[in-house]
Amino acid sequence: MRSASMLWGFLSVGLALTLGCGGGDTGGAGTLQLVQTVPADMATDVPTDVVVTAELDSALNEATVTTSSFTLTRDGGADVEGSVAVDGETASYTPSRPLGLLSSYTATLTTAIESISGATLETSETWTFSTEDGQWGEPVLIEISNAGGARFPQVALDPTGNAVAVWEQSDGSRDNIWANRFTPSAGWGVADRIETASAGGASRPQVAVDPTGNAVAVWEQWDGARRNIWANRFTPSAGWGVAGLIETDNAGTAARAQVAVDPLGNAVAVWEQSDGTRFNIWANRFTPSAGWGVAEPIETDDVGSAVRPQVALDPNGNAVAVWSRDNVWANRFTPTAGWGVAERIETDNAGGASASQVALDPNGNAVAVWEQYDGTRTNIWANRFTPAAGWGVAERIETDNAKGAFSPQVALDPNGNAVAVWSQDDGTRVNIWANRFSPTAGWGVAERIETDNAGGASASQVALDPNGNAVAVWEQSDGTRVNIWANRFE
Repeated sequence: MRSASMLWGFLSVGLALTLGCGGGDTGGAGTLQLVQTVPADMATDVPTDVVVTAELDSALNEATVTTSSFTLTRDGGADVEGSVAVDGETASYTPSRPLGLLSSYTATLTTAIESISGATLETSETWTFSTEDGQWGEPVLIEISNAGGARFPQVALDPTGNAVAVWEQSDGSRDNIWANRFTPSAGWGVADRIETASAGGASRPQVAVDPTGNAVAVWEQWDGARRNIWANRFTPSAGWGVAGLIETDNAGTAARAQVAVDPLGNAVAVWEQSDGTRFNIWANRFTPSAGWGVAEPIETDDVGSAVRPQVALDPNGNAVAVWSRDNVWANRFTPTAGWGVAERIETDNAGGASASQVALDPNGNAVAVWEQYDGTRTNIWANRFTPAAGWGVAERIETDNAKGAFSPQVALDPNGNAVAVWSQDDGTRVNIWANRFSPTAGWGVAERIETDNAGGASASQVALDPNGNAVAVWEQSDGTRVNIWANRFE
């Protein structure tokens, strides 16, 4: 439990422009006065489950207190969904879900609010506050099968804090795919095996969750002759469904599936699949009304194998997939037109490009990053897609030539700002570097975000919140063992 001494303050005393007496109605139309607020103006460390209230000096006309006249917005202007209520002189705003950690909010009362007698605020009243940071709890074992080892977990979260974790686990004979779900009210549930095929082992699960808590998991599974791509879907009302095969091409093996979902529960899965001669990139789409469609190839270049696809979806169901075929390629899906024509998004022919990653913002803008060999070393490159202009010109986003840079990751916030992180060798050890993109200024100057020289760092990942704050994590040797480190951009 949080200490009672935390400095977030509940009261903001009178903004006293007093007309008439407080406590009860003024007896006639006039000016309403704000007496106090919860949280107080400029309060800090506010709990994320706070109910925002405003006490005025007269009983309020309930009909005038609405989510238009009493609003709560997050820093950056995004409205917070919620409901309002009136109790005498006090108006309250209850957010639909917990507020974000370490975030700034502004509450506003407009002049549309009236007392029972018709008195109104002279001007709109606003107050701001910031929320508390979170804290880690105790680790919990979320699977209890001791028949064999469990590994390669993946996890996804919805906006209300529900999580779904998936992993592969041996039963002593083969690997199976398991899942467990966390809810803030009940904690972790009981682990479920979400596939029942016994012909061969299942591996490399991936999972994505939509805002209402529906999840889609995909994985590859051996059928005795080849690997195929399977999927299962979870809904909060019905739990996990029955696993199904989402591709039926038996010419060769299919592997490395990835999946993304949009707010309506539509999902797009991509994977690499052999035709007996080379690997190609395939995709399938799921809609809640029709289920999975028919798998289709999304690139047709047969010069060489295409591998390691990645995919991202925006809130409107548009998808962007990227992959490597010595060069970096991309294709875009729209619900109205389907998949377009694959295109190469980098033109540097000095050496091969690989390890591509992609992220989308809510407006459909995408940023792709990859590593690319220049004949001497690998460098980190990026390109940006906008729905209006398509893909731009690829550019190198780091300039350190001591040694190679590799394994980039990228994340976008809703305003189109991006942060890329990667590993970079300085000739002695591997370090973690980052660069930031903004739509107005483009890419900045790459910088090293860790300074521990005891041992090498690698396997970096990054995430952004709606305000552009970033958190990067990585593994790093201290000369004896590998530890996990993090850094925050704000």
